[in-house]
Amino acid sequence: MADPLRVLCVQDTESDCLLLVVELERGGYDPRWRRVDSPGDLESALTESWDIVISDDPGSRLTPLQVLEALRDRKLDVPLIVVSGAVEEAAMVEVMRAGAHDYMQRSNLKRLVPAIRRELADAVERRARRAAEWVAAESARQLDREIRDQKELLETLNRAGRLLSAELNLERLVQGVTDAATELSGAQFGAFFYNVEGERGERYTMYALSGVAREAFSRFPLPRSTGLFGHTFRGEAAVRIDDVSKDPRYGQNEPYYGMPAGHLPVTSYLAVPVVSRSGEVLGGLFFGHEAEGVFGEREERLVVGLAAQAAVAMDNARLYRQAQDANRMKDEFLATLSHELRTPMNAILGWAQLLREGKLDATTTARAVQTIDRNARAQTQLISDILDVSRIVSGKLRLDIRSVELVRAVEAAPDTIRPAAQARDIDLQTALDAGAGLVSGDVDRLQQVVWNLLSNAIKFTPRGGRVSVRVARVESHVELTVQDSGIGIDRDFLPHVFERFRQGDSSSTRPHGGLGLGLALVRDLVELHGGTVHAASPGRDQGSIFTVKLPVMGAGRPPAPELPPPTPEGSTIAALAGSLRGVNVLLVDDEADARDLFKTVLERSGARVTAVGSGAEAFSSFTASPPDVVVSDIEMPEENGYDLIRRLRGLPPERGGRIPAAALTAYARVEDRMRALRAGFQHHVSKPVQPAELVAVVASLVRRH
Repeated sequence: MADPLRVLCVQDTESDCLLLVVELERGGYDPRWRRVDSPGDLESALTESWDIVISDDPGSRLTPLQVLEALRDRKLDVPLIVVSGAVEEAAMVEVMRAGAHDYMQRSNLKRLVPAIRRELADAVERRARRAAEWVAAESARQLDREIRDQKELLETLNRAGRLLSAELNLERLVQGVTDAATELSGAQFGAFFYNVEGERGERYTMYALSGVAREAFSRFPLPRSTGLFGHTFRGEAAVRIDDVSKDPRYGQNEPYYGMPAGHLPVTSYLAVPVVSRSGEVLGGLFFGHEAEGVFGEREERLVVGLAAQAAVAMDNARLYRQAQDANRMKDEFLATLSHELRTPMNAILGWAQLLREGKLDATTTARAVQTIDRNARAQTQLISDILDVSRIVSGKLRLDIRSVELVRAVEAAPDTIRPAAQARDIDLQTALDAGAGLVSGDVDRLQQVVWNLLSNAIKFTPRGGRVSVRVARVESHVELTVQDSGIGIDRDFLPHVFERFRQGDSSSTRPHGGLGLGLALVRDLVELHGGTVHAASPGRDQGSIFTVKLPVMGAGRPPAPELPPPTPEGSTIAALAGSLRGVNVLLVDDEADARDLFKTVLERSGARVTAVGSGAEAFSSFTASPPDVVVSDIEMPEENGYDLIRRLRGLPPERGGRIPAAALTAYARVEDRMRALRAGFQHHVSKPVQPAELVAVVASLVRRH
């Protein structure tokens, strides 16, 4: 009797196919064949099952390479033999390298049948080998199964494995797990009760069903942690019972004392907990069957194994959801950042254009300068907040720890924020207990905490509202409380109020600006000081309360350092006028605008300034006429500031090798400062720099030298 053979002929003509069919019949086969000669026909044909594909030569309308690509795209393991009118060595090599199994001339078809028998045997061997490898890797427990049951089991496990490795949607994942586990266990119906965390951090239970419509459970309450269910919901061992009605734990709980009326009949019972790698109980898988003794040790092992994989997949789905949330927050943050940077820049550029035209009166000119200054400072604060977050995340934020009397650190902040409060008619109240005690911390960072909390309260408090600041000793802590009568915090958002880049309203219609970093910095800085911060709000439009707790230092009370009073803007630069009289300064910066600004500032303080735009010009000017001080940018083309200072330090002392030098740069990280000092600079000043600070740095270098 002839062997049946499913043959897909990729041939240009019907006659070519008939020649192949005749040869196959002569060789003992009963070929069931189909001819295709176009990509569309091939697409349709590959939806069917084939034992062998015989392709025309490379010059045909549908080339062997196209056929191989189509088979690979569908991951079909079907041997391909090329039958060509003439064998061209280059074409044969190319096709064989691409994956063809044999290549022969049409004039030598006697090779066709032996080649097919060989390739079919190899294909069977390949498939058997892959199946054996997959079975061994998946579980040795399936090796003693009957071949038919084993095939069904492997197909189910294969589907479940693909689902568990690829599915990141939690609802689809748990439904797929429930379906697979129900099939593997042989249950009539199964349920997966799993825990979900809501937006506010609360936990609640959801469920997926298999083998039965959801309506069958909709009128029954969720299972409780009773004697029968408790082992599963506590994450303990699996529970397998041949007849649940005979178990002593069954029927002991009100109100049903067993299964409620209308419940699906359950005799055989199997329950398996789903526990994450961290030990968290994610839920439980429950299975039932009306017959007795359906679930054996084998079914239990299968479901336990699947439950372990499901726990990993659920963890992955949760991490993926968190990553999506983080990515969405990043996009929202970048959009907000663009807005917050462009808004002050609009005012700066607009007023600068009007000033350039020179047609403003004195009052408007003063307002323009004040507006430019205010918006430039706003941009500087945005950048500082971002850098602070970066330092904290990377663990590179350094605290200058000393004994601090928190009251004294707090006192300066209300004075700084009071003008903003007065402008909106907000009553700013303080209640500071001078005897609250000392804490260990960084004065500047603690003041930043207070300022961020106060500015946040002012921002979200409407005109005519109230903001209060209180410092008091509460047991072993010094407690700072900032309370406002503002818009309050929604209950849903309250758990996220200290998260980076999170805002209660991030829409384009939000009434308040900002990047959502201020409160995140408060939390990070407080925790770096060993303290805690808590937010509370009765609800929308009912105000909010922020409480910072810092541990009190020991009984010894060293005197608190004196905190300098805040200096009004502009007074320092006036005080330093003339302080650089007679000092020769070599200023190096490739940015013409920055160079012109710094030159003007230094000359107004009495210095004689030589300003150049490159390291080469600076070295040439230095060797021709050594200055008293060098102030250099770092990032410059061809020769940067590090290269320049190394060249200068290579000169002998009598030629200026020990010249005082300051690095003036927009690179403001701790490692940037250390690199500048190691290169040979005595000072590292980060941009943007206040004019008074620049003058003070140059003056200190002159005095030190």
